[in-house]
Amino acid sequence: ADVPVRFEVVVDTPAEFRDELDLLFVVDNSENMQARQLQLAMSFEGVFRQLNFGRGLPDLHVGVVSTDMGIGEFGGTVPQCSSAGDGGVLGPKAQECGLQGESFLAMKSDVDGSVLSNFEGSLNEAFSCMTSLGESGCEYEQPLEAMRSVLDQDALRQSGFARADSVLGVVMLTDEDDCSAFNPEIFNPNSPDFRDGDPNFRCFQSGVKCEGDDVYKPGLRANCRPREESGYITNVDEYVDYIEALKPDPRNRVLSAIIGDPGSVRVEVNTQGQDAQLVAACEDSTGEAAYPGVRLAAFVDSFDDQGERTSLCNQGPQSGLDSMVRKLRQSMGTTCLAGDIADVDDEAPGRQPQCNVFEQLGSNTELRAALPECDNPSNLAGSSVVPCYSILTGGEACGDFRTQLALQVHGRATKPAAEARLIAECRVNQP
Repeated sequence: ADVPVRFEVVVDTPAEFRDELDLLFVVDNSENMQARQLQLAMSFEGVFRQLNFGRGLPDLHVGVVSTDMGIGEFGGTVPQCSSAGDGGVLGPKAQECGLQGESFLAMKSDVDGSVLSNFEGSLNEAFSCMTSLGESGCEYEQPLEAMRSVLDQDALRQSGFARADSVLGVVMLTDEDDCSAFNPEIFNPNSPDFRDGDPNFRCFQSGVKCEGDDVYKPGLRANCRPREESGYITNVDEYVDYIEALKPDPRNRVLSAIIGDPGSVRVEVNTQGQDAQLVAACEDSTGEAAYPGVRLAAFVDSFDDQGERTSLCNQGPQSGLDSMVRKLRQSMGTTCLAGDIADVDDEAPGRQPQCNVFEQLGSNTELRAALPECDNPSNLAGSSVVPCYSILTGGEACGDFRTQLALQVHGRATKPAAEARLIAECRVNQP
């Protein structure tokens, strides 16, 4: 039987380039994180290169916050944990890195083509300084609460970091799961509510639910997911709802977690049958352990295609950042074709795609107008019908896309509406 031809959306992007991009990095600063912080800094050079993708340098804000939110009244009773920690404050190293009066890195193009920034030297050097947070932070990591603290509306008005009309990217890098707590009793080393004092296991016990009733029973755990009703740890859904309220349009947000494999959960106890602990999911490329990030995986998975997670167990930060940046670029206005585009003419050189291209107002498919393909290859803007589209090699700007093809619109008489989107549905190869 003939296999039906399949078309997929391979471009869905603003018709007019959006240049405001806010990137927030939530970085674990507890023990054994220094090498990973260095990996993140080294990976950022590729992020910046990909963001400057042919339609110009974005108006870029880059913020950093640590996972150390402190443990309140029990500060000082747990090693490396103070009452306030870094307090969910943007840019704990901003002053040390040479920022005067601002807590985040800012960079944009001026009208004359020069680059304006609020830091000395290169963006890579400044980012490396900002993310070198060391290893003296609290072992009760609270990345989700640190993220919310920075993005909270009051903090937004104070810092100017997160802009109302920007595309927002959030990256969380941690070797342990989220332990964002609303009940400080979880931090009490002498609490009668817990049999063990190990922070990692307490957070697992309070924030994650797996099959079986006995959390202390040694062995593998199956079907692990965030605990919905906890007397200590904030429900993951609360943070999902927060981001969705802050950025209601899914195309304005990309959430990424670089974490231990959430599918490898094992508990062990010592020979006396006490002091249960969570077993590391792996050792990563730095030689350090990474523990299963069940809550953080569930958080980013809630955002479907706009969520990204990378396992520290077999990859470093670079892979996760590359995928996230592609999504950010699509949100901002890149027209590179994503997906396995079919070649409908084997005889012609190069890849010959078959596409339907539209301009659409917002998400309303009834307000969709088809664009014809340009019919004058030597003078695309001189096509017999304009505006029209062409699909050409995107060069370096699309080098990280499988097809390396880009959609281009020619012969516009007027600027597209602010809410207009450019959409291409192309024939793809069958799986």
